[in-house]
Amino acid sequence: MKKSKTVAISLTLVGIVLAIAGPFLPGGIHLKPKDPPGSGHVTLLKAVDGGVLAGTQAGEIWRLGGGIWTQERIYLGESPVMAILGEPGRTPIGTASGLYNAPVGAPELKGRVSSLLQTREGLLAGTPDGLRLLANGRWQAPGPAANIYSLLKQRGGSGEWIHAGTVGDGVLSSPAESPDQPWQPNSQGLPEGANVFSLATTPSSLLLAGTDQGLYWQPKAGDPWQPLHPGLDGKRILSMYLAAGDGTGGTDRLWIGGDHGLEWIDIAEQSGTLAPAGEPTMADSAEYQPPVGISWILSNDGHLMLSAGSVYEYGPTQLAGWYWVSILGVVLILLAAWWMPQPAPAIISHTSRPDTPSSGDDV
Repeated sequence: MKKSKTVAISLTLVGIVLAIAGPFLPGGIHLKPKDPPGSGHVTLLKAVDGGVLAGTQAGEIWRLGGGIWTQERIYLGESPVMAILGEPGRTPIGTASGLYNAPVGAPELKGRVSSLLQTREGLLAGTPDGLRLLANGRWQAPGPAANIYSLLKQRGGSGEWIHAGTVGDGVLSSPAESPDQPWQPNSQGLPEGANVFSLATTPSSLLLAGTDQGLYWQPKAGDPWQPLHPGLDGKRILSMYLAAGDGTGGTDRLWIGGDHGLEWIDIAEQSGTLAPAGEPTMADSAEYQPPVGISWILSNDGHLMLSAGSVYEYGPTQLAGWYWVSILGVVLILLAAWWMPQPAPAIISHTSRPDTPSSGDDV
């Protein structure tokens, strides 16, 4: 077989390109793990200035900044972290055993604190027995008794409201200026005994509620709730994140987390109404979806991050099996070395001279 120098050089160049390019080949947009190192089960994610905070089942708080996780120096009695109001060292933290970093002079608040919200009237805490309002140096219980799961402030044309999602009692609502008064049931149109796990507002301040039986929206506080899309009926909607203007044709994209994984639906607002602008769409294939429900979704540095026991980031990934491309490149380089024609061996000629008689020889 006649070997060609040109072929060998070509194989070498292709091999070098493949060997270098392997790790950089795109594998599409997927969910990929981004856990704090050795953190265990993550119970909460919260966006803060310059990064993300993650609370854990073991009572740890981790901070993601510049792509690196670091553990906060704070001790919470190894109690699961349920709620973080702001910077961990300076603001209250809700845990499964009570409130830590309470405001100066505040009485102790024991038991599970699942949500926190600062209002003009004082600090609101959601507990299994109802809302607690820290005002004038004491905890008040405005009622009614309910297992509070989530809290949200809504600003809009109908005034400012505060809403509480509950386990088993739908939504409770209160005008923002009077959270110390009994909160009113706000569940007309929701399934009976609904668990409300997540609350969100649209750019026009329409209210969204993620329940154990689907996703609903409400024009203003006290109006009947309406289902958003039949494709979401019966699903547990554990978390939501609204990306304004990120949908098709300038619509808003609503990211939804639940037992089914991460999905999205584009929504459009017009004249105080909300309508789906498409079908619910799974964000990733089944092999990339988390094995348990998604309880938190937020945005960080242009990428979605979510918590489902572990932390995940939704963004560009490496091509699966990229290393085979690099290995192929190395094989081509070795093949090129074998294929390169070897130079012909040098021929060295020896010439002999006739003997010259020495001076001592006879003539």
